Parts: sequence; C-alpha cells; structure tokens
Amino acid sequence: MNPGLLLHLSGPLQAWGAPAQANVRPTYRTPTRSALTGMIACCAGRERDADNTDLTQLSYTIRIDRPGSILTDFHTTGANHDPYFGLTTADGGTRDAPIISTRYYLTDAAFTLAVTGPTYTLDTAEQALANPVWAPYLGRRSCPPDTPLLLTRSQNVLDDLDHIPLHRPTHTTGPVTYLYDRPPTPDTPSTGQHHDQPVPGRHQTWTSRPVWEQQRTIPAPSAGLGTRWLNAVADHLNIPTTAAKDPQ
Repeated sequence: MNPGLLLHLSGPLQAWGAPAQANVRPTYRTPTRSALTGMIACCAGRERDADNTDLTQLSYTIRIDRPGSILTDFHTTGANHDPYFGLTTADGGTRDAPIISTRYYLTDAAFTLAVTGPTYTLDTAEQALANPVWAPYLGRRSCPPDTPLLLTRSQNVLDDLDHIPLHRPTHTTGPVTYLYDRPPTPDTPSTGQHHDQPVPGRHQTWTSRPVWEQQRTIPAPSAGLGTRWLNAVADHLNIPTTAAKDPQ
C-alpha cells in the first residue's frame, strides 16, 4: 500500500523554472520539486523565507497527461520616466533602458501526480491544498491552474494514478509517460537529472537530483478536456457534481 494524495496540474500556461542563463529563463517540461514545494507552502500561507524542510520529504510520481508545447516570450519591463508608470530603481529614480529577458512557458500541458510521504506531512499538504490561504499558481504567478489541484486522498495512490482518467482528447491513445523521483523498480538506472532539489535551511538554493522517465501502457481512459474530464474524474471518484454535462 502507498497512501498519499492525487493532484492535478493544468492551465493555459505553466513555468517550471530550469537554471537561468543571464536573461534567459527556461522551463522544464514537467513540474519541479522546488515549485511543488513552493506551491504547497503558498497554499499553507507560509512566507517565502519559511522553513519548508517538512515539505521536502514528499515524493512525487508525475503522469504526463498532455506534454504541452513551449512558448517563448520576449519580455520587457520598465524604461518609462513617468513617475507613476515607470520602473522605480533602488535610489528612487527611473530606469533609462528596459529590462529585457526571454522567458519560456509550457502551454496546454496537464499532469496528474501521486504524492507520498510521512502521514503528518500529507496531512499538512492536504489541508493546505483543500483550503489555500494564498492563491496557488503553476510555477509563476501569471500561471493560474484551471482545475482543482487536490483530487483525492488515497490508500494506494500509485495504483490509482494508473486508473484515474487521463486529461487529454478521447481519440488519443498509446503509452503514457511517467516521471519518477525514485527508482520505479530496484536497480533501474536514472534517465536524467533536474536541478530543482531545495537545500534545507538555505533559501533559494537548489541542488541536482536524478529522475527516472518511463513510457507505460495503463488502463486509464482518455476522458477528454475541460468539463468532460472533470465529470469523468468525479464519476471515477464517486464525487457528486452539479457541473453541466458536455454534450460532445
């Protein structure tokens, strides 16, 4: 048995920050441990410099329902001498030239996550996600979720991850990609690394960790998008719903 939480992350835009290079802000193609820790801490109402050592004990298995596409944003800020609309500098003046950066976002992606860990930490995360103090976001504040984050608590969350409906068009078939932060089977070699492991006690500091990616065929059906998917999940979890049924 693997007790834990089932989460779902989808939205028009997501941004899972990979290591930045000067003014280039890339994104990973899947949610990062640092962002997930921050998201739960945000829902719990913790300040940015809070000690989240308890949350770093959580483990995430990510099912990629829709991989999405990369969107590039040529981003400019400031360079306006207007006292009300200009970007104020530290000395109280305004900036002569704009701050220019290239930012990458993930569009049209959807992920379902199995979260496991100590019972008391799962309790904290469940309470925070069910009753967020501050509005959650998917990596950046400009990226709100378009579905509930918390789906359910389960006594066998890894098995449920294979059965809960996929958030993708009904005509989509084929294997589903899983990303693990622990070996899915003993002695399985890692397939890559992510630089997103928060360092306990050191704010805004991360280290690298191994990841394991696998293609799997699972029994979960493709349930469509939007309302169709929400209704399929509610039916699967036996949750009463008053959402309108999609005639399509």
